[in-house]
Parts: sequence; C-alpha cells; structure tokens
Amino acid sequence: MRPETRRRSSAGAALLALAAVCLLAVGCGFQIRSVQPPDRPNVVLILSDDLDVGLLQRYGARYPNLGKLAAGGTTFENAFVTDPLCCPSRATTLRGQYAHNHRIVGNWAPQGGARKFRDLGHERSTVASWLREEGYRTALVGKYMNDYHGNRVPAGWDDWYGITGGHLSNDLNQNGRIRHHDPGRHLDDLLAEKATAYVRSPPDDPAPFFMWVGTRAPHAPANPATRHEGTFPDARLPRAPAFDEGDVSDKPGWVRDNPPLGPDQVAYMEELHRKRLQSMLAVDDMIGDLFDSLRETGELDNTYVFFTSDNGWHAGEHRLTTGKWAAYEEDIRVPLMVRGPGVPEGEKLPHMVLNNDLAPTFADLAGVDPPGFVDGRSLAPLLADDPPPEEDWRQRFLVEAAPEQESGAVQPLSGDPAPDGGRRAPPSGDWGRPGFEAVRTGDRLYVEYATGERELYDLKEDPHQLNNRYGRTDPGALRRLEGRLAALRDCSGAGCRAAE
Repeated sequence: MRPETRRRSSAGAALLALAAVCLLAVGCGFQIRSVQPPDRPNVVLILSDDLDVGLLQRYGARYPNLGKLAAGGTTFENAFVTDPLCCPSRATTLRGQYAHNHRIVGNWAPQGGARKFRDLGHERSTVASWLREEGYRTALVGKYMNDYHGNRVPAGWDDWYGITGGHLSNDLNQNGRIRHHDPGRHLDDLLAEKATAYVRSPPDDPAPFFMWVGTRAPHAPANPATRHEGTFPDARLPRAPAFDEGDVSDKPGWVRDNPPLGPDQVAYMEELHRKRLQSMLAVDDMIGDLFDSLRETGELDNTYVFFTSDNGWHAGEHRLTTGKWAAYEEDIRVPLMVRGPGVPEGEKLPHMVLNNDLAPTFADLAGVDPPGFVDGRSLAPLLADDPPPEEDWRQRFLVEAAPEQESGAVQPLSGDPAPDGGRRAPPSGDWGRPGFEAVRTGDRLYVEYATGERELYDLKEDPHQLNNRYGRTDPGALRRLEGRLAALRDCSGAGCRAAE
C-alpha cells in the first residue's frame, strides 16, 4: 500500500470512530458509510471485450481518446490475462484470483457463467463489495459476466445497468427493471450515455465511486455504429509470420490437424477485422465522453481510469481461425493503460502485470485491505514516479484453461461461421483443444496439455512461437520449468505471489 493510501485509510478509520461515538452519544442522524475522507479517489474500469493488444499497436493513431489516455498516464507493455476466455477472466477481475481458485472455468454452465459465480457465493466478496463496505458508491454499466439474465442485481452494486439476455441483446437491467432498447441503437453509445449520466448526476451520497464499464466492442460480430461504417477501407488482416503457419508438425494435435486456411476463411477474417476496428471507434468516443464528464464535474484529477480487455484474440495465427482461449501470445496479451492522480504521464513499463492484479489494485487505491484469498498484487507501486525495478517484480505466472468442448464452455456465435473458441470444428464435431496449464516467464512459454503433449517456446528468439523446442531443450532447463509450473498449479493467496 502506498504511503498516501495508508494515510487515507487511517483518516477514514478515525472519522468512522468519531461517527460511531457521535451516533452512540447524541444520534447525529447520518450514515457511517458516508463519513469518509474527501480526497479518496474515484476508480473507473473500462473493460473491452476480446481486444488484442496488436490492434491498438497497429491502429492506435486512429483512436484519439485512447491516445490521450495513454499520453496522460502509464501503459503496461507486458499485461496478460491468466485464463484467456471472457467469463473466467471477468471472475478473476472481480476477485483477484486464478481460475483454479474461483472455479469459473468456462462461459456457460456447468463450467462457468454468472449463475455459477453466484451459486459459489462469490458475489458476496468482489472488489465491488469490498469498496462498497468501505463507503464507496459502486456502479456497473454494460457487460458483467457471460450467461447473465433477468432482473436480479448482484450483491455489491449500488447502481446497475447490466446487459441482460445474451451478448447480442440490447436489453439492460436498470436497477432491477428490464428496459428494452431499440435494436437500431448502438449499444456502446447507449452504455456511454448511461456511464456519463452517472458521473454527471449529483449523488445524494458524496462518497467516491467505483464504476465498471463493460463494452460490447470489439467482440464478434463487431457491429460498428452507423456513423463509423465505411471507415478503415484500406485495413488488411495482419499476416505475421504465424499467420496460416506453414509447418505445424511440431505443434500439439489440436493445432496439427488443421489444414491450411482456405480463401473463404481468410475473407471472413478480413471482414471481421475491419468491423472490429470500426466498432472500437464507438469505444473511443465513449472514453472521450467520460473524460469530458469527469472534467465538467471536477472529478477528473481525483479519478483513476483503467482501460484493458478480458482477453486477447487470434485470427489466423497457427492456422486457427478467430477466437481466444489458447496459451499463445495473441490470446493472453491485453492492453492496459492507467491514468490518475500521481500516475506518470506518457510512461511505458515492461513489468509483467495480470488481470489478477486489478482487484487488489482498486482496493489499494481506495485504502481498502483485500481478503486473504486474493492471488494478485497491487499495481500501485508501479503507478508512482519511482516504480520498483523489473527484477524485483513478478518473474513468471500461470496460464490455465479447461478443455474446449462443443457444449458448455464454447458455443458458436449466431451468424459467425467460426466457433468462439477459435478453431474450425472437424467433421466429428469434437472441437478438440485439451485442457492445459502453462508457465509464462520473461522469455519462455512452457505448456503442458492434458493429453501429455508439451510446447516450449523461446520468446526472445521466436516471438511468434513457430518452433516448439520441447524435444530439443536441455533436461535440466525443462525440470526447472516443470518445477515452476508445479509451484503455480495449485497455488493460492500469498503462495501465488511467492511462486511468481
């Protein structure tokens, strides 16, 4: 915890004690939740859906408000997710845990989904509930977790404008009442309106706020706003060395059994790529609107804004079509930019940071102690002028994923010929990607599949992961990687931070 955060926490405790005395002695007539230090910061999380870091690296200049966010804050060049699928990643963001600890390992029951998250009792202890219990106002706007339906508002949230009824729905649960919005209304524009209205509305409670804004873009089918149709006419699907990989004989069977990409698949991916770029323009507009509203209300200088994604995205790499949920760099890398009080402007940091770190970071910035079950670590030390050196930070982390299955964990999108999991289904209907666990270090990716297959890549010499070196590596080096993975496989809490 940073020194100024400790001071805020101590000040908060003193004020709460004073309020308790006042209530017991003379009945002051106010709620303790509202008695908080006036300088505690607001926290806003903008969580995009399926945004790979490469899209912003290649086209960042076309998104001016994202550019201003980066220029006014710190960009993490090595930000990752630890289970690259929507629902497990969102559960990690809410609780700061690896998936093997929160047990949300798919998008739908029985592996995962919003209902399982509630049935496990997780709603009662998320970053929203931690901050709310310490006096923060909490609001969610947009996508929460996969398979969320109905008008129930999850525990921990004061204000709720959650998408209900599936990913393609334009229905919002607005504080317990379902509102059906015109399907012609672009959803991310509607979410921007709700988020900015929340910021601009004078609250009855002057407490600081935590707001989660979950965008639809750029998730497939990536429908752009009408005003953005026709943009990016010259954009072409990136063709890095891993695209339609020529020799996959050293890859595991679930990759190896894919034939080279056909022209229809490439054409589909080309069009989807352009739509993803177009759909992100509405998110860029949203960010501009949010900053305008924070500035107009005088809250901008007291607000941390985090922008990231729930997972990355592959499109043709290693002969896989479109999707995520693999251990490859395209899927686990995400953008992460942070702007806020005291955050260095225009800074770029190489430290490895995770979605596991978001919940404890938000808690730290708010002066709140997270529960002991949290696996991640606060990023607050990296947001100061003197961040710890890279060698004193995390050196490795776990990537994990349950088996990819035709029912439950992976389902195709309506109108999308490519499964959400990212590979074409063979005639048998068995989608095939086995469960895996992997350790990612600064320069290595080592993967163990449930089938017994293994992958090992030297990311400095082979950043595109073309040459599986597992069978050509010194046994001593393999044993060290196996040991590091074993230490992370079942870790929890402080044990994860030690193993990292």
